[in-house]
Amino acid sequence: MEKNKTRKYFKYAFGEIILVVIGILIALQINNWNENRKNKITEADYYCRILDDFELNEKLIDKNYVLTTNRIKLTKELIIDLNNIPNDRSIILNKFTAALRHDVSVPSNITFEDLTSSGQLKLLTDIKLKNRLIEYSTFLNNTLNLLKENRNEVVKRYTDFELITELGYQDIEYMKKELDKEHIALLPNTNWTNDPTHPYFIKFQDNLVFILGMQIRQRQHLSNLRQELQEPIELLKDKKCK
Repeated sequence: MEKNKTRKYFKYAFGEIILVVIGILIALQINNWNENRKNKITEADYYCRILDDFELNEKLIDKNYVLTTNRIKLTKELIIDLNNIPNDRSIILNKFTAALRHDVSVPSNITFEDLTSSGQLKLLTDIKLKNRLIEYSTFLNNTLNLLKENRNEVVKRYTDFELITELGYQDIEYMKKELDKEHIALLPNTNWTNDPTHPYFIKFQDNLVFILGMQIRQRQHLSNLRQELQEPIELLKDKKCK
């Protein structure tokens, strides 16, 4: 009888163990399913946020492209105006500052950078799209570095004059608003814009040609960046974020 009780006890215990194991497996499965569901939701949210970034970038690129094209046109006109003697130094310098005006808004990749820095890049399960986003991020960073280098070189050219009062910076509109006639009378009024042999005339014209080249190059970078955006945007729209 003791043996029969022991046998029944072991059967009962074994059955209990099986039930516990099955319960644990079911709980784990439910937990995994829940985690996968959360990851899918987070993944879809990232895709939509990245798409929002890209569509904003597309608008910024188009805006900067138009502004750069206008500056190219203005710089080309300025070369003609400078050589159209007699001319007005104040008009020349004000056009010059307008041609150099820089854009404040630049394309960014905030969501993807956040995804990468937080170690959540593994959430993106579409390998083709993930690789394409990585390629675009690298392309964007390289392009922004090139644009920054171009701007720095242009600023360097802009300030590369020995005497800014001789050049006539006091004639620039925002300076004239702060300076009264008494101040203006104390500053030089060199008529270098009407003397093609003057060192400032030669240097200024040379800088204009250089700046024109940088503007044309900037427009090319913006065009390439916009083209690089198109495939990721289409992939995000068609497959991940409707």
